Amino acid sequence: MKTILLMIGIGLFHSAVLWAQTAPTIRVKGGPNWQRSVPFEERYRYPQFRTGTITYRNGLAATGRFNYNILIGEMQFIDAKGDTLALANENTIRTVQVAETTFLYDQKYGFMEVTADYNTVKLAMKPIFKTVRAEKNGAYNQSSGTSSITQYKSFIGSTGQLARLEQEGDLLLEKEVVYLVIDPNNRFYRLSRGSILKIFPKNKSAIEAYLKAESIDFKKEADLKKLLQFCSELSS
Repeated sequence: MKTILLMIGIGLFHSAVLWAQTAPTIRVKGGPNWQRSVPFEERYRYPQFRTGTITYRNGLAATGRFNYNILIGEMQFIDAKGDTLALANENTIRTVQVAETTFLYDQKYGFMEVTADYNTVKLAMKPIFKTVRAEKNGAYNQSSGTSSITQYKSFIGSTGQLARLEQEGDLLLEKEVVYLVIDPNNRFYRLSRGSILKIFPKNKSAIEAYLKAESIDFKKEADLKKLLQFCSELSS
């Protein structure tokens, strides 16, 4: 399991809409058993481990039962003994196909779920949990909002994964979704005006005009799909 503190990233529900329909924040208990304080349906992409296929860059493939652990940013599987383990050597993985969903791995961003493929580029999403508030323990070692402090100096690793909560108080987390675009060379970028223009430099004028006319919201999946569809048609 990876070792990083206090701000967590993600793996995914099928769309940002599903995330918006759930509770906006979750409470994570501090201490050695912090993961158990988060319900299974909040921690994982699927309500149960599902049959899938992992394909490696060398062409080899294997099947198993997989699930994406959103809380700590790991693709996990059930081994022959029934234990839950994390996939190792992620850089050797090309794809993980779980049911109808394709996950790709990037060293910086970790596992991401592909939500649209436009041949030239792909749209991917990665839900994250941002730290809202860290609470001190009050009387009788109980976390209390009345004794809370706000801490924004959380530590984050390259893929944004939470490893342990050393503090004794609770941590309040808020859900967000990060969108990424994957270029034809399988390079991953946070979706923004700058990254789109970098991927499609020959169509800069047309794309800038489109962005101005359509008022694209880079936090809305529907808008991003329209934008990438437009860009891919320009380059075809």
